[in-house]
Amino acid sequence: MRSAIACACWVLAAGLAFAQANLPKPMGRVSDFAGILDEATKAELDGQLDELERKTSSEVAVVVVKSLDGMTVEDYADRLFKAWGIGQAKQDNGVLVLVAPNEREMRIEVGYGLEGVLPDGLAGEIIRDRFIPRFRENDYPGGIRAGVARVVQVVERHQVLTPEELARFNQSSSSGAPVFFIIPFLGLFVAIGFFMIGAGVRTKTGFPLLFGSLFGGMPLLMSFAFVARLSLFTLFPFALIMAVIGYRMGARESVRDAFRPKGGKGGGSGGGWVMGGGNSSGSGSGSSSSSSSGSSFGGGSSGGGGASGRW
Repeated sequence: MRSAIACACWVLAAGLAFAQANLPKPMGRVSDFAGILDEATKAELDGQLDELERKTSSEVAVVVVKSLDGMTVEDYADRLFKAWGIGQAKQDNGVLVLVAPNEREMRIEVGYGLEGVLPDGLAGEIIRDRFIPRFRENDYPGGIRAGVARVVQVVERHQVLTPEELARFNQSSSSGAPVFFIIPFLGLFVAIGFFMIGAGVRTKTGFPLLFGSLFGGMPLLMSFAFVARLSLFTLFPFALIMAVIGYRMGARESVRDAFRPKGGKGGGSGGGWVMGGGNSSGSGSGSSSSSSSGSSFGGGSSGGGGASGRW
């Protein structure tokens, strides 16, 4: 039990690094790794996306993969979006259209800057009306052309939807995950994230604070967007409890050793604040984060918004 927390953190970091390493590299605006698109279709799509970028600076990437490598389509899309940096860095105006024909799943992942223009409900409507009907007929080129054309139209128009329009789209996509699934699912991320925050405060290390704030804070904020009242009385107290548990566990020597560098300046329990994360993990994460610098996209970020579909 003394090293359980350290092992869990190591496994999590190793898993994220492994998944990041296995992600494909972009082939351009249209990346067909499954070989389902003919050259004419790829040229047509590339021309549309190039014109859209010149007019609006928004970047849309179309990606067809052979496999999701055991991940959910949401997780795969989120990681691929971040690894490639789709969209302009300061505007986060990117969109990823991900299609996995072998798993018969797809997702439209939307950057922060376009969430008001292409909200979840509208993305779901595009998937249902444009992509999936043709996918069910095994017409993947036709479905991708029709769906991407609609995405381009919405992004180019850049019209932020009114609350009434958002309500209509959200109502039309009311088949989403029920509350009894959302709360436990997000609760897992909240538990890990806020435990790390508490442990980071106790051990005076910056990495757990940063990791925990992102890993647990973002899901907590997302829960308030879905079920605000329920989250206030469930996930929010749960987050505080996990932070307290993390703080108490941070007093253990095994936890301190897992987060703080052993020996040297700032090591052990009596030193000041350090970044933490061990001696080797820092350099490893640095090389991983810089691996996407060679992509052809602008370095944008995903807001976690979008929609998924299956056929």
